[in-house]
Amino acid sequence: MRKTLLLLISIALLMGCNKTTENSETVEDSTAILLPEVKSGAFYENVLNESNAVVLADKIIYDVILRNPDATDEWATERLQSLDLEALINVVFNAIYNGRLTPLNYKTEMPMSLDEVKQLEAEYARERIGKMQFVEEWYFDEKSLQFGKRITAIMLAYELYDLDGNPRGYKAGVMVRLDDLNAVADNE
Repeated sequence: MRKTLLLLISIALLMGCNKTTENSETVEDSTAILLPEVKSGAFYENVLNESNAVVLADKIIYDVILRNPDATDEWATERLQSLDLEALINVVFNAIYNGRLTPLNYKTEMPMSLDEVKQLEAEYARERIGKMQFVEEWYFDEKSLQFGKRITAIMLAYELYDLDGNPRGYKAGVMVRLDDLNAVADNE
């Protein structure tokens, strides 16, 4: 699961490596990590989209808990055991600070400046990111019986705690759109 998630995000980020944005400030980030090698072959090159499959949903939004807030919940602990959360978070923020992804305000979907992202990071540590929201398109190829989906946007959310240190919810953090990266890659 971890490898699949990181592969999907890495591929989407790599496809937009030449994208320029209005917020094209470039900041060197000492937390930069190497991205995993992009795999190839028939399985990885089979892309389902609206041209060759039935569109099951053009917009599905759902949350995924990334950090188990309840140590007694054994299932949550088990299902998260292979997630490299630090790498996931660093991939997203590295792409933002390197100008490859445009950070968006979650509520307005308007671009954020890098100073606004830095301010958010000063207020909420990356270690508090505990949830991720996905916006996806879902496809099904009836001929090959293959199900596919494309992540069009993601949002990272920070854990919030009450005065006793108990989890009380999440605060929306930075959002990035990934569907624009596909258009950039198609035009190159």
